[in-house]
Amino acid sequence: MADYAAQQKEFDWLVRPSVMTKALRELRIGCDVGLAVDVGCGTSSGMAAALREDLGVREVLCLDTDAAAVEFLRRAGVHAFACDVADAGAVVAPGTVDVVVDKAALDCLLCSDGVRGYLGGVRAMLKADGSYAVASFRTEAELRGLFGGAWRWMHCVEIAPRCRLVILTKGPGADVLAPRAVAPGALPRRRFPLPVPDAYEAMFTEDERAYYALGDFRGDVAAAFPGATMLSAADAASFLKRMG
Repeated sequence: MADYAAQQKEFDWLVRPSVMTKALRELRIGCDVGLAVDVGCGTSSGMAAALREDLGVREVLCLDTDAAAVEFLRRAGVHAFACDVADAGAVVAPGTVDVVVDKAALDCLLCSDGVRGYLGGVRAMLKADGSYAVASFRTEAELRGLFGGAWRWMHCVEIAPRCRLVILTKGPGADVLAPRAVAPGALPRRRFPLPVPDAYEAMFTEDERAYYALGDFRGDVAAAFPGATMLSAADAASFLKRMG
């Protein structure tokens, strides 16, 4: 686990945290609230700082399943805990969070079977009037097709060439995922393992590949999995988490 912290030190996928928080400020989401939670925080301490500096959030809690990443953040003075968002009740009391920020964590979970539990955990921790802010490289159409009636779609703005910020609040329904919907862009596990170039095609849409070249992907894969020529579905999910 120490290698993870060393390799991922202060790396931010998609956009810098301040790009996301400044967009939130323009939308007047999360300003001067009591508690914000950064889900899937990785080893970036930047989001906690940006939430305080740009939005005036009084308390920030960072969550990740990787204990080494959490320990890294704690050494930097960040209030962080290792836990699964799907089962975060012991760390975050239900219905107490003003805003949950998610920078590429959902993108990673779409490659796994845990997305329903994850979204349920996010919804459970939010206050009745709380907001779920998702930064994603998915298209607006893909994202709209993902969320079920448990959510109310509020905003979708482009904050970088390949990054959209979506704001959701609690809806009246019970389904966190759209009924019978297949998670957009979810990896077709039956096709893996795949050679690196084929995995690249499976993991990213055509629009995403326009901004993230195969050569860049090869370099990132080589750093994450030295010597790898094939990726399993687990490798692909782990890769997106490392980059998140």
